[in-house]
Amino acid sequence: MKNTFFFVLFISAIVALFAIAFSFAQDQGLDGKKIFVDAKCNSCHTVTAMEITSKKDDATDLSNAGTLGDAQLMKSYLLKEAKINEKEHKMKFKGTDEELNGLVNWLLTLKTESEG
Repeated sequence: MKNTFFFVLFISAIVALFAIAFSFAQDQGLDGKKIFVDAKCNSCHTVTAMEITSKKDDATDLSNAGTLGDAQLMKSYLLKEAKINEKEHKMKFKGTDEELNGLVNWLLTLKTESEG
């Protein structure tokens, strides 16, 4: 009986550790800001609201990107399948679908207060 208890406890601990590790892996994979920087989006864009800068003098500031459209429009735009303000994105996003979703979800949170 004592051995059975310890065996069940041991298996439960292993399952719990895998669950924790899996949740951390998921969270890291969906960090839109990290995806933005890792994909070198800051070569052409800044996000001054998040203190992300570009070396390019005429870089487009995306601090208000969350007001440009919904998730589907942004995904299509980043994949060069749609236009925003009659313009195509210059480069097609080359990451995974999961990375694209994480990036778009992060971009949708970027909404600076309008200047009046």
